Amino acid sequence: MNEGSPRDIYRFTLLKTGVRSDVLKALVFFAIKETELIFGRAKRKLETNCQISPKKTVCTIEGGTECGEHLAKLLSGFLIKQVGDDGFRVNRLTRNEK
Repeated sequence: MNEGSPRDIYRFTLLKTGVRSDVLKALVFFAIKETELIFGRAKRKLETNCQISPKKTVCTIEGGTECGEHLAKLLSGFLIKQVGDDGFRVNRLTRNEK
């Protein structure tokens, strides 16, 4: 049986000082809602996974599907507009599903 395909996980970390985690939560909320407009709520729920750290300004989004990649791109664009290119970092991590 297939071991599974690698999945990209995008970890977004806010670097700009003075930006609260509420900003990240709001931008994630808007990115999720816009992704649902394009793909539908059911598909977004099935094909994406998004977690926000309650104590840090860090968010992870599971990519690997068109819907998940769309969500990650939206959040990246929103962060660029809100905090600038140097105001956040995004790391792409790859994991193998079993």
